[in-house]
Amino acid sequence: MDIKIIATIDSDGLESQTMEINSKERLSVKALCDFPEDAIIGRDLVSCKEVSSFMREAYEAGKRGEEFNVTVVVEEV
Repeated sequence: MDIKIIATIDSDGLESQTMEINSKERLSVKALCDFPEDAIIGRDLVSCKEVSSFMREAYEAGKRGEEFNVTVVVEEV
Protein backbone atom coordinates (compact mmCIF):
# COMPACT_ATOMS: atom_id res chain seq x y z
CA MET A 1 0.00 0.00 0.00
CA ASP A 2 1.46 3.33 -1.06
CA ILE A 3 0.22 6.46 0.68
CA LYS A 4 1.16 9.92 -0.54
CA ILE A 5 0.25 12.98 1.49
CA ILE A 6 0.46 16.28 -0.36
CA ALA A 7 0.50 19.31 1.94
CA THR A 8 -0.09 22.64 0.22
CA ILE A 9 0.63 25.87 2.09
CA ASP A 10 -0.95 29.02 0.66
CA SER A 11 0.34 32.59 0.85
CA ASP A 12 -1.54 33.13 4.14
CA GLY A 13 0.27 30.16 5.71
CA LEU A 14 -2.85 27.97 5.72
CA GLU A 15 -2.28 24.32 4.96
CA SER A 16 -4.48 21.90 3.04
CA GLN A 17 -3.68 18.22 2.63
CA THR A 18 -4.62 15.53 0.13
CA MET A 19 -4.07 11.82 0.74
CA GLU A 20 -3.64 9.43 -2.16
CA ILE A 21 -3.70 5.67 -1.67
CA ASN A 22 -2.15 3.68 -4.51
CA SER A 23 -2.21 6.84 -6.70
CA LYS A 24 -5.94 7.45 -6.14
CA GLU A 25 -7.15 10.52 -4.20
CA ARG A 26 -9.06 9.31 -1.15
CA LEU A 27 -9.18 12.21 1.30
CA SER A 28 -8.58 15.93 1.47
CA VAL A 29 -8.65 18.29 4.43
CA LYS A 30 -8.34 22.05 4.68
CA ALA A 31 -8.53 24.87 7.18
CA LEU A 32 -12.10 25.78 8.08
CA CYS A 33 -11.39 29.28 9.34
CA ASP A 34 -13.60 30.90 6.67
CA PHE A 35 -16.79 29.05 7.70
CA PRO A 36 -16.17 27.21 10.99
CA GLU A 37 -19.90 26.88 11.57
CA ASP A 38 -20.04 24.53 8.56
CA ALA A 39 -17.51 22.10 10.05
CA ILE A 40 -19.49 18.88 10.37
CA ILE A 41 -18.00 15.47 11.19
CA GLY A 42 -18.10 13.28 8.11
CA ARG A 43 -18.56 16.21 5.73
CA ASP A 44 -15.92 18.87 6.37
CA LEU A 45 -14.17 17.06 9.22
CA VAL A 46 -12.67 13.59 8.96
CA SER A 47 -14.78 11.09 10.87
CA CYS A 48 -13.51 8.27 13.06
CA LYS A 49 -15.42 5.87 10.80
CA GLU A 50 -13.45 7.15 7.81
CA VAL A 51 -10.13 6.78 9.65
CA SER A 52 -11.02 3.25 10.75
CA SER A 53 -11.86 2.30 7.15
CA PHE A 54 -8.37 3.40 6.08
CA MET A 55 -6.90 1.41 8.97
CA ARG A 56 -8.84 -1.68 7.84
CA GLU A 57 -7.61 -1.21 4.28
CA ALA A 58 -3.99 -1.00 5.49
CA TYR A 59 -4.48 -4.07 7.68
CA GLU A 60 -5.88 -6.09 4.77
CA ALA A 61 -3.00 -4.95 2.52
CA GLY A 62 -0.55 -6.12 5.19
CA LYS A 63 -2.25 -9.52 5.37
CA ARG A 64 -1.70 -9.81 1.62
CA GLY A 65 2.00 -9.12 2.17
CA GLU A 66 2.03 -5.61 0.72
CA GLU A 67 4.56 -3.11 2.04
CA PHE A 68 3.33 0.04 3.77
CA ASN A 69 4.97 3.14 2.25
CA VAL A 70 4.15 6.75 3.15
CA THR A 71 5.51 9.76 1.26
CA VAL A 72 4.88 13.36 2.34
CA VAL A 73 5.26 16.17 -0.17
CA VAL A 74 5.05 19.83 0.91
CA GLU A 75 4.22 22.44 -1.72
CA GLU A 76 4.08 26.19 -1.19
CA VAL A 77 1.87 28.20 -3.51
